[in-house]
Amino acid sequence: MIRAGWLSHGKMVIYPIRNDIDEEGHQLINWVAKIDTPEHLERDCNRRGKLEDFLPAFADWHFDWLDIPALLRNAEVILEFPMVDQDPLPRWSHGRATLLGDAAHPMVPRGSNGAGQSILDAVARAKHRTATSTIEAGLAAYEAERLPATAAIVLQNRANPPDAILRAVFLRTSDKPFKRIEDVISQEELLAITGGYKKVAGYTLEDVARRMA
Repeated sequence: MIRAGWLSHGKMVIYPIRNDIDEEGHQLINWVAKIDTPEHLERDCNRRGKLEDFLPAFADWHFDWLDIPALLRNAEVILEFPMVDQDPLPRWSHGRATLLGDAAHPMVPRGSNGAGQSILDAVARAKHRTATSTIEAGLAAYEAERLPATAAIVLQNRANPPDAILRAVFLRTSDKPFKRIEDVISQEELLAITGGYKKVAGYTLEDVARRMA
């Protein structure tokens, strides 16, 4: 998996999906190109993307192990996704109906937030349903646990998202090449950034162990 760059000048996330997809042994790759833009603000996650809208930002991304412009040009399908979220809601539940996942707390799509928090919602919903005497009581307990937790994540993503490490490196290097990450940011800082986000998102080892107990 590759994560490089920053939103102001162009950021890439690249990862393999499947090996040997044809007789020539090609690999199926998914890539995400991110860049700040005042345009394309519609919340349409099915709009076809245009290569010319973002390719110039990556035109010189040639490495001896990967040609990024060639990778982008050879994509079979390009879709445009807005990097948007929604302000936290004051409540999710009404009677015997409630919200869960992206319907309850749309987040900026970083770090698998949507999928991860939806799973935690489902776990909490099941737990409180079996621990309470009525559906309404179960929904109230579920909302009391998950609404403030997910609201904190929405707000955290606006200030210090899980990829804040890339932002720190970009700002310190002015997007210039470097040989050793340790010359730019220390291991202690890296752990502090990732650990801080894990605590807010509920992804620490202690959080996982508590849920499995």
